[in-house]
Amino acid sequence: MMYQVVLQSEAISDMQDAYDWYEEQRTGLGNEFVEEVEISLEKISEHPEYYSYVNDIYRRIKTNRFPYLIIYEIENNTVFVNSIMHGMRNSKY
Repeated sequence: MMYQVVLQSEAISDMQDAYDWYEEQRTGLGNEFVEEVEISLEKISEHPEYYSYVNDIYRRIKTNRFPYLIIYEIENNTVFVNSIMHGMRNSKY
């Protein structure tokens, strides 16, 4: 069963900020970042319970190519992505 994935406003803002930063580094790198996030979101939609808990509510998945964590929670058949953060900036996750 596929879960619906919903990006919360903070996660959308996080992704836009990272996209902008990567695009400043090299044209097209922002698009590569977004593609990597989309691959991780697809994995979450297929197997959301597979990934590690960070506390009693939230789970995380690491992107493969970029040092980012996607923090999410599962409610019924929906996955709510709360943030997409640089893995080195917030050690609590």
